[in-house]
Amino acid sequence: MKFRTTLNIAPQLDFINPKQEIVSIGSCFADSVGNRLKSVGFKAEINPFGVLFNPYSILKNLKNTINDAVDTDMFLQRDESSFHYDFHSRINSESEEDLTRQLNDIQNTLKKQLLAADRLILTFGSAWVYRHIESNNIVANCHKIPQVNFKKELLNLTDLKADYRNFIRDLKTINPKLEVLLTVSPVRHVKDGLHENNLSKSTLHLLTHYLVESFGFVHYFPAYELIIDDLRDYRFYKEDLIHPTNQAVNYVFEVLSDTYFTPKTKEIIRLKEKLYLLQNHLQIVKSKPDEKLKLKAAEIQRQIDQLLK
Repeated sequence: MKFRTTLNIAPQLDFINPKQEIVSIGSCFADSVGNRLKSVGFKAEINPFGVLFNPYSILKNLKNTINDAVDTDMFLQRDESSFHYDFHSRINSESEEDLTRQLNDIQNTLKKQLLAADRLILTFGSAWVYRHIESNNIVANCHKIPQVNFKKELLNLTDLKADYRNFIRDLKTINPKLEVLLTVSPVRHVKDGLHENNLSKSTLHLLTHYLVESFGFVHYFPAYELIIDDLRDYRFYKEDLIHPTNQAVNYVFEVLSDTYFTPKTKEIIRLKEKLYLLQNHLQIVKSKPDEKLKLKAAEIQRQIDQLLK
């Protein structure tokens, strides 16, 4: 008898490796997986705009980055601080002038990374967006401004297809080595309503499918299906029944590893995790360091360096 749905994912070994430049942008699930890559030594830039859930805001920020543009209509003041509706609330400053400099710095750094990147990972979380009524602009974050100032709407799939097709085509022109990996976040936006969450996720799946069919260098990784269909159990969600547990995220990363990592890359990751634990222990006992552990750490580092050659 079968008690779970297993996914057959065709391996693309060495699609992701530690020598590549990786940019990961999108929902909090992009943070979880991206930071896991970064923690084991991958050269990864993770959510420089902060967490972004909807594909419209992700695309707007990417286009503005390439075009060296900041939307000056999207600044706002709250609690004596300046914020920007296109960015997460963690990106703020005391003045609009200082915030503009901060945003320019983020975009300048990211532009260089996008032009040099080997892999761009985009994780879409929700197709529901909030439109600021007064300015008629879609926002990435409401920044605790009262909801009466916004109206909620579902993104138009036809517009998303056209806008992403054009951007991805243009980005590939200026960075020919770039390959794009798309995922749909398994985070459940149940506050929108269960039916509405399903409409949203369906829109995102149709968008990713269209882009994969349109470009040979665009790929899809089924993070959503691994949790919703494979694990398929509330035990793998936190108490809020919205966010996957660390165990679930680890499982997705394990499948991602089996799909995209060579045995050599897996060995590098294993050694890096071992080295990390050793270094943490040495940091704790730095007043009386164990010389044998120091030598062991040095040997592990030598093995990693050898594998990276």
